[in-house]
Amino acid sequence: MRLLIVGSLEGHIGTAGQIAISRGTKAAHVDSIDEALETVRSGQGAELLFVDIKLNIGNLLTRLAAERIRIPVVSCGIGTNADAAVEAVRQGTKEYIPLPPDPELIAAVLEAVATEN
Repeated sequence: MRLLIVGSLEGHIGTAGQIAISRGTKAAHVDSIDEALETVRSGQGAELLFVDIKLNIGNLLTRLAAERIRIPVVSCGIGTNADAAVEAVRQGTKEYIPLPPDPELIAAVLEAVATEN
């Protein structure tokens, strides 16, 4: 599986990437939604996006849908901000992962996405 991490994730990029890699996932990182779309369009692709909740996730989801790109999006953010998590899921993300990342939670999300595809 190929994971693309989008945004800073409040400095937890390395940890999230290491957890994913330890589970057999190839992980890459970009800073912005525009870079994420470029990466997906360029054929470098991704099978799952972890997106910083501070970015405009609704915009990302709208742009993916407009281009008929179907990639599961998981939002990530510091702590358990219930309002932000609910809004992200309402906009269309598959899940919300609080940071710092929990290895078992990330493994469960990776497994769920792999099973869906």
